[in-house]
Amino acid sequence: MANDDLAAIFDAQGVSPSQAIKFFRQKTNLTSERFGEVMGEAHARAFTVAGATSEALLNDIRTAVGKALTEGRTLEQFRSDFDLIVKRRGWEHTGTPGWRAQIIYQTNLSTAYSAGEYAQMTTPEALDIHPYWRYVHHACPHPRVEHMAWDGLVLPADDPWWSTHYPPNGWRCHCTVEPVSRRQLARNGWEVGTAPPLDVRPWRNPATGKTEMVPKGIDPGFAYNPGQAWAEAERARAATRLEPRAHIDGVHPEHAPPEQRRAVQREDVSRILAPGAHGEVEAGALHTVPRQALGTDTDSVRLSSDTLGKQRTHHPELTDAEYAEIPQMLADPLASYHAKPNHVGIIGRAGRRLYKIVVKRTRDRKRLYFQSMHSTSMKNARSTLRGAEVIHSDLPDELTPMDDMKE
Repeated sequence: MANDDLAAIFDAQGVSPSQAIKFFRQKTNLTSERFGEVMGEAHARAFTVAGATSEALLNDIRTAVGKALTEGRTLEQFRSDFDLIVKRRGWEHTGTPGWRAQIIYQTNLSTAYSAGEYAQMTTPEALDIHPYWRYVHHACPHPRVEHMAWDGLVLPADDPWWSTHYPPNGWRCHCTVEPVSRRQLARNGWEVGTAPPLDVRPWRNPATGKTEMVPKGIDPGFAYNPGQAWAEAERARAATRLEPRAHIDGVHPEHAPPEQRRAVQREDVSRILAPGAHGEVEAGALHTVPRQALGTDTDSVRLSSDTLGKQRTHHPELTDAEYAEIPQMLADPLASYHAKPNHVGIIGRAGRRLYKIVVKRTRDRKRLYFQSMHSTSMKNARSTLRGAEVIHSDLPDELTPMDDMKE
């Protein structure tokens, strides 16, 4: 089987890439110096690459992996991106470029698709129809003896064995899990088996020096269930989910003094930017003119953690300090325009830099959501306005110090 057929395997099994993408986007960046620092279930919440010690390098690699997931890019396309990143960042990594790119590509894609598969198979409806799971070993250039032995094993979906043996079970592992109904058991003559005994072996972690016990047939760091770890983390996060504030000092946010409300918005944007943050916050109060153009009574623009995940994938160059300027730019934009149905574009300014922000109105006209943001130039901002239906524009002839600008 080709090295980049992972997506095809999961696609053939009906695994939705949207769940894999969601799993990948909820991760937070975590730099590391060497393999062994981040292990097991920590990978379900963190995006890390051993030896990627700078945030800029890790962001570049994350963007490339994100494109591979969202755009269905092949291993060869990823390798091309990887080579450019290594050259631009001057990264001296272990292994050959081709080998290292393959490891990063396959491990991240197989783990994301595996988590997505688990999410689909553990809904109450899915478990009611398919109460059993079957281990499936797919042909590959270097098969593991244990993985081939597990091929065809049928166990109840809630068997503890799946907590440690749910694939991928090692580097370049192509194994998957197939949901099985009672009818399929009878039709194929399959029998519900018994989980193999847990045979563990000692492994010395090179980063910590500690000896860890690893199940036989599973590579160190892979003895966990990515989807299960993700689900457990999501349940824990639900208890601390962020929500837009109902009151500011006892009054509705839209009735609070503008400067006080904006200060709270900046604080809440910082809160949702924090590692592991989950939910939604009020990112700003949209200026009256673009708000009226959207035909909504609310000015509250919400920012979700899911949107931030997309932002960080597509625009890793944006800093927390730049996101903190969202409230000011939404409240006092230099220009606004109709981006597409139910969307407005905002040209905002922070310091001497310009940004494009897109805000979406829900179909029921009751909510506004922050959709995207990226930096732009005066030239590009003017070009955007020339090709759009402009709502309003106070774009200056050139950028001058903020103190000289009329607010």
